[in-house]
Amino acid sequence: MGSSNHCEGIDEYAVQIIKFKAKQLVGRVGLTDSDREDLEQEMILDLLQRLPKYNPDRAQRNTFIARVVEHKIATIIEARKAGLRDYRLCNCSLNERLEDEEGGSVERMETIDQEDYLRLTGGLSRSTAELRDLSIDVRQAIEKLPPELRELCRRLGIDTVTELSRDTGVPRGTIYESLKKLRANLEAAGLKDYL
Repeated sequence: MGSSNHCEGIDEYAVQIIKFKAKQLVGRVGLTDSDREDLEQEMILDLLQRLPKYNPDRAQRNTFIARVVEHKIATIIEARKAGLRDYRLCNCSLNERLEDEEGGSVERMETIDQEDYLRLTGGLSRSTAELRDLSIDVRQAIEKLPPELRELCRRLGIDTVTELSRDTGVPRGTIYESLKKLRANLEAAGLKDYL
């Protein structure tokens, strides 16, 4: 945010206070000097969005600008300290080099089991073995379905009900009735927990 930049509604006072406040934030709540430009841009954007609400009868323009910037800073700090994003929870880098069994070094990232990571972060709800078993069970259940329900399964893996109705000319209501039959068959095959 250099002094040559000019945004409609952003005067020299706004530029100065934003630059000053961004500089003050560096070193707090895990923010570094490389975050400064991003902080300045966030504050400018917030100010530009709020400037149309400025009422000269309620406060001077500079007071309004200062309050908007201060509120944005409070929001930034609150977000940095919130739950899983809390910068204080991160006490190591994934790029940190660790010594391996052979005396060499490896990045910490390479020591993390991808499956455990996905399960802990909600990206994976079941282990690879459970997913493999489920896949086998689903395939066997689908093979036992009547041909029209097997085809419905195959098509719904590609298309939506609306697309299927449009392509086949079958009304959506009829497709939804077939879906009820499909669900009943899969529940009878012991897959109710997965539907």
